[in-house]
Amino acid sequence: MRGIRVIAGISCFAFLMLLPALVSSRSEHGAVLGMWSPALSLMIAAVALFVLFTGAVSLGFRKLNEPLVRWFSSVPEVTGPAVLFFLPVVILLIWFFGISPLFLSGFFTAGAFILSMSPGCFIIFSRTGKELKKVLAGGVMMFAALLVVIAVAEITLHQIMPNHIFNPRFGLRPCTRTELEVNLPGITPGGVLSTNILGFRGEDPPENWNEYLTIVTVGGSTTANYYLDDSLTWAHVLQEELRSVSPWVWVGNAGIPRHSTDTHLLFLKEVISEVKPDVLVFLVGVNDMGPFLRGEGGMVNRLPDAGARQWMFSNSSILQMLYKAKIVYIDRVPVITAAVDPEFREEPLTEEEDVLPEDLHALLDDPDFYRRRITLLIEECRVQGIVPVFLTQPLLFENTEYWRGIRETARWFQGTERLMSAATSFLMIETLNKDLIDVCTEEGVAVFDLASEIPHSRDYFYDSMHMTEAGADLVGRKVAEYTIEYLEEEGILWPAD
Repeated sequence: MRGIRVIAGISCFAFLMLLPALVSSRSEHGAVLGMWSPALSLMIAAVALFVLFTGAVSLGFRKLNEPLVRWFSSVPEVTGPAVLFFLPVVILLIWFFGISPLFLSGFFTAGAFILSMSPGCFIIFSRTGKELKKVLAGGVMMFAALLVVIAVAEITLHQIMPNHIFNPRFGLRPCTRTELEVNLPGITPGGVLSTNILGFRGEDPPENWNEYLTIVTVGGSTTANYYLDDSLTWAHVLQEELRSVSPWVWVGNAGIPRHSTDTHLLFLKEVISEVKPDVLVFLVGVNDMGPFLRGEGGMVNRLPDAGARQWMFSNSSILQMLYKAKIVYIDRVPVITAAVDPEFREEPLTEEEDVLPEDLHALLDDPDFYRRRITLLIEECRVQGIVPVFLTQPLLFENTEYWRGIRETARWFQGTERLMSAATSFLMIETLNKDLIDVCTEEGVAVFDLASEIPHSRDYFYDSMHMTEAGADLVGRKVAEYTIEYLEEEGILWPAD
């Protein structure tokens, strides 16, 4: 009985730890007292009742204690240790994946974790004497077996999954080779997507690294060019064009789909600081359009850049695998099994689009967010002694009557509250492109208005933003022209003798 009272007291304290986060939460439509939804109100009431109940049990009320002990002692012995291990693991995963915003509160997380151990402890300590010793011994064996299973699983996954050189969040797996099955306009069927020893696309870095001009291209999927053969990406074209001036040039393609300028900053700190190239070429903008949106399409939910969760993710193959499953089955991120974008279609806009302000910065909660992100990238380049070159992002769309009559249907715009035309999508990226040019001009950093150099033609884009082979070739040559001129002016690139 004493053990039950102690557990009840700890449970009462754990319930109290949950209350502040619950009470301070606010529902979007506060039906109760103008603050909470019915579901949240019931949760608060239930927690309050459990505080009273467990408090009464901990104080030794026989009318509660005796039935409680009898009920828990009727549960099969093996259930206690099983529940004791299972529920905390569930709470740990909910916290790790950030499934509920309540778990942003450390106090709430700690309370939930302590509380998750209560049912198992109640079942175990409802026993006495030899029966209790037997259950505890079984629990120790079960825990040891669980540790062995986890250790074997980690070792096995480390063996069969390609190793990461850098933080696994970036997905940079070295020395891989994928045969492409492409069904896209403007792209030749077949091809190879491979990675070098760094996990970048492109040749392995030269052994005499310091004798080369080393360049890394940084961006999202419009830099990665995933559906194009290795030899047809714009980064490879850039390398070949630069080598026509000087053979001592190496270009690595570090484009990672869905990455935006905030993740580029993390990439610079964790990856580029180890690679130490001379020049970074940034193609940025498309994946920074989220703040213009509202609803699910504008949401970004990822693991923290540092702390316990990041350390666990970096060191556990099991968590990396579970995280990918969570992205697919909980976040509902589409899985593409063929090289085709089923979301791109020119669908007529049948409703009136919202009236847009003259300055689209008015749509943003933080109008300076992009300028600030670019400034941070420039500052980090300066800290690392790297020369940055920025490119504006080209699109298929433009601000014309035709595109004002076409609905923006890209996958990541779905779930937003804003009805958008393709022309509005162009105006958003144009706003960011102008911010980029302004910041680079103020900071005295190289910026090339690539967007103004690429025609808005299906010859160059297979969807709204991703390039065909002709598009990648044109981008590579245009970027090379600008880069050669800039690097020669700066005395960084010398023509071959």
